[in-house]
Amino acid sequence: MYEQYLSASTIPAGAVLKRILQKERIGQKEVALKASLFPQRINDLISGKRKFTPEMSINIEKALGLSEMGYFYKIQSNYEIHRCREEQEKKNTPNLDRLNEALFWDTDIHDINWKKSANWVIKRVFEYGQKEEIEEIIRYYGKEKVTKALNATHDTWKERDRNRNATVYLSQ
Repeated sequence: MYEQYLSASTIPAGAVLKRILQKERIGQKEVALKASLFPQRINDLISGKRKFTPEMSINIEKALGLSEMGYFYKIQSNYEIHRCREEQEKKNTPNLDRLNEALFWDTDIHDINWKKSANWVIKRVFEYGQKEEIEEIIRYYGKEKVTKALNATHDTWKERDRNRNATVYLSQ
């Protein structure tokens, strides 16, 4: 019935529980009573203050009439693996000592996911960066990826600066 959530790794289990309760028009208190849990426990699961244990998952599944054993626990595990992978990706960064934080004025440089935001980072550095910053981005991503990202940029804002820097630094 709600199997689509089992394969989703970016959705926390509490959000799935909240969605199911809304769709089925069941209150938190009602499901808590059926699952032999305190109503606050359901609220804590939904808000992410608590994690599902296998027992809680099974009790809530029974209360909701879900047949998949460990449903919420599996969703929670998928989500935690996804978050762990994202945290590991965040640790893989260019040499931040070579990048001026002011270059990323609209975000915290330590929160950037350098892999997922590659095109944005490359574009930003080639528009506003200095020699050392541009060279670090080329070293980190490689000339091929930088060239591909710049060629995929159709934004005319700061296009002259991007093209000038690409000509100077990518032809070396």
